[in-house]
Amino acid sequence: MKQMKKLLKLLLIFVFFMIISCESEDGDDADDSSDSTKVESSSDYEWDSSSEISITLNGTSISASSTVVSVSGSTATITAGGCYSVSGTLTNGQIVVYAKNQDVKIKLNGVTVANSSGSPLLIEKAEKAIVFLADGTTNTFTDASSYSNSDISNACIYSKTYLAITGAGILNVTGKYQDGIASADELIINNGIITVTAVDDAIRGKDYLKINDGTIKATSTTGHALKSDNDESTGLGYVQIDGGTMTLASTSGKGIKALNKYIQNDGNITITKSYEGIESANITINGGTLNLIATNDGLNATKGTTAGGTESSDGSSVNITGGTVIANVTNGDALDSNGTLSITGGVVVVNGPSSGDGDGADVNGSFTISGGTVVIAGKSLSIGGMNGSSISGSQPYIKLSGSISSSTLADLRINNTDIITFKPKYGGTSFILSSSNMTKGASYTIYAGGSYSTTANSGGYYSGGTYTAGTSKASGTLSSSGTANTVSL
Repeated sequence: MKQMKKLLKLLLIFVFFMIISCESEDGDDADDSSDSTKVESSSDYEWDSSSEISITLNGTSISASSTVVSVSGSTATITAGGCYSVSGTLTNGQIVVYAKNQDVKIKLNGVTVANSSGSPLLIEKAEKAIVFLADGTTNTFTDASSYSNSDISNACIYSKTYLAITGAGILNVTGKYQDGIASADELIINNGIITVTAVDDAIRGKDYLKINDGTIKATSTTGHALKSDNDESTGLGYVQIDGGTMTLASTSGKGIKALNKYIQNDGNITITKSYEGIESANITINGGTLNLIATNDGLNATKGTTAGGTESSDGSSVNITGGTVIANVTNGDALDSNGTLSITGGVVVVNGPSSGDGDGADVNGSFTISGGTVVIAGKSLSIGGMNGSSISGSQPYIKLSGSISSSTLADLRINNTDIITFKPKYGGTSFILSSSNMTKGASYTIYAGGSYSTTANSGGYYSGGTYTAGTSKASGTLSSSGTANTVSL
């Protein structure tokens, strides 16, 4: 009897551990996500045509050249890693990837898929999923306005794991339910001609969103055009732009929302409409061009920890080392940092509102200028929060006060050379002017009016032509770096 009890006890222990093991395998890894992020590799974008499997969409049915593609009605499920070439149309269907821990590459060869109850393209399990846009093709995906099971996905193209898009073809995505293209982990756009329209976020990578190249148009109605929002690690939740041409718009949200970091190394970004242009805890612009329009803040660095509208620093930052930054805001602050603002290079031209709330620049912490060309225009400036400290840095600047209308040119001449000619987009009464051509002891003259030989300008900043002087308003000698050269018109 004792031996029987002992055997029964061992059997119960064995069953218990078998149940725990099964639960761990099926539950903990349900979406193939892990604490470690996956790394982009050049091999991701290599296509093996010798082993590709074809999937043909036939309106309401599907055919495939291999049994690793399971077909059920108008749903094709890819169950193994490999290269899959897809063509044709599904009027109401779905392509699903269910290949745990395997790399799946899908080439779209002129594909149109609509789904009336969920996502037309769903990556449930994979190590990596790479979508190729075949040259010369147009590929269109449209989801439902309501989902039968929103716990599975919330985007027209949705991935629970690493997703990358590459190729020279066209991809059109309409997200009628919530998001357009979304990954619960990493999302990389390596190339492509991509147009996304979505009710909520147009393009979202939770861990990160990285754009290497391509021509992208992303439009959101209630969310953000580009977004990354992982709040579990400060090393994630970032948007990084390394190239490409982007046209972004949001009716009521941000052009770009990156919870922890926004990094722009290159690329040409135009935000045509937004409540706020870019919001992140840390904004770094090293190159490329950024031209934005916002009804509230242009660049907004915030950690979201400063409550009650106080002017204390929360440790956030804006760092501009190169490139061209143009920000035009009709209400709010053109440059807003709840922490620090540092400009060491590039061309920075920002226009805040000429009346009402908002400043050309609102910086709660330190503001330094040590390089580049800087033009800040608006109704007022707020530097240093409650402390009211001035701008510091190795490059002289002029703090200019006096009314300049939106139709009037203003010019800064240093040692008889015109170095900054601008026309404030909304007018203004408070300005900051700085340039690497400004040195201690140099003579300056401020002009108002006059004309410029070309009409080409960036946010009201004119270059490449010749200024014909208007009325001399003020002149003097520049004092040391980091000290305001205060000039009144």
